[in-house]
Amino acid sequence: MNPAQYSLEVRKEGYHPVQTALEVKEGLVSDQRIRLESLTNGLFVKSHPSGADVFINGAKQSGQTPATLPLGPGQYNIVVTLEGYERYAGSVQVKDNVLTQLDVPLTRKSTTPHVAFAEVQTTPGGAEIFVDGNSTEKFTPARIQITPGIHVVTLRLAGFETANRTVEVIEGSPVAVSARLRPK
Repeated sequence: MNPAQYSLEVRKEGYHPVQTALEVKEGLVSDQRIRLESLTNGLFVKSHPSGADVFINGAKQSGQTPATLPLGPGQYNIVVTLEGYERYAGSVQVKDNVLTQLDVPLTRKSTTPHVAFAEVQTTPGGAEIFVDGNSTEKFTPARIQITPGIHVVTLRLAGFETANRTVEVIEGSPVAVSARLRPK
């Protein structure tokens, strides 16, 4: 070879190709050691849609799905994230001399907030309805929209004692809140 700088690419079936620079100098013999990584080792992660970030044991991996990760045999925790989609979290067992494949279908995040309803009644009617200390600007009897979870519903009516009710609200299952208000 003539003295110059060359780009060298080494390819072997079943291995990742390697590219490197090689400088040939006149009258000198140089050895170039190249380590090829097997295609059959590691983890291939594919997601639908693609372009997701991959975390292995909490460490962000370079690139995005689809991605081949050179991992040794063992058990790994994996998280796959993509903006606008629910994150995937799980574990995967990578075996020796096998390219383990993981296909992750991602679910789009809901753009509508999760809501539920409470049917609120008092005797006598006309009490102002508060949820977690905030006025709903509604008066009994009324159906109010409320986020799922545990809430304190407060009912206030002039001349009567305030009533508090702790309720657990579940999406898709309206909860009944009622109180007999006692005069002050």
